[in-house]
Amino acid sequence: MNKILMWILISIGIIVLAITGYVIYVYLTSINTIDKKPAVYLYPTENSQISVQVNINGKMIADTPNYENGWNVFVTKEGIIENQYDYLFYEAKLNKVDIPTKGWIVQYSELNQWFDINLKKLGLNEKEKNQFKKYWLNELPKANYYEIKLLSQEFLNNNMNLIIKPEPDTKIRINFLFKPLKKSYKIENPKITTPIRNGFTVVEWGGILNK
Repeated sequence: MNKILMWILISIGIIVLAITGYVIYVYLTSINTIDKKPAVYLYPTENSQISVQVNINGKMIADTPNYENGWNVFVTKEGIIENQYDYLFYEAKLNKVDIPTKGWIVQYSELNQWFDINLKKLGLNEKEKNQFKKYWLNELPKANYYEIKLLSQEFLNNNMNLIIKPEPDTKIRINFLFKPLKKSYKIENPKITTPIRNGFTVVEWGGILNK
């Protein structure tokens, strides 16, 4: 009887392991690796010709204006690019995404308010914040909650590095990983240090939707 029970328990363990392994595999391979609408704002201290390249671990799949081998654009000190754009736009399919351990759980109905508070803390001005919200509040499908995590600066530098000439004095890069949730759970929140804009400032926001 003990041997039969033992084999039953072993069989159950194998089945559970197989199912768990399958779930983990599906989760890891189903993460969307498209970084959507990174918007790059340029604020030189005087009207300038500026060169911008994005060194992507993957491939660029959209751009405005035309990227070619990089952007070489005229930018006013007010941040207007080529007399018509507020920002440089691109999208990229990345080869990998490193998922941070810390983040926030936000109820869907409170996303607008959460962005108002936290985007300012993260360094966006009013125009940048409003343009972020206009895009992402329409882009995020309705869900009970959202898990929101910030991609690390190290990850951004290694996988979608911005090479800008002349070199900016201040660089603010905010790239989120969004994941819709049915239920909330406890998660440790990262600490936010609000950056100070000094001199030639570059700001970028974007995000990845993990469906």
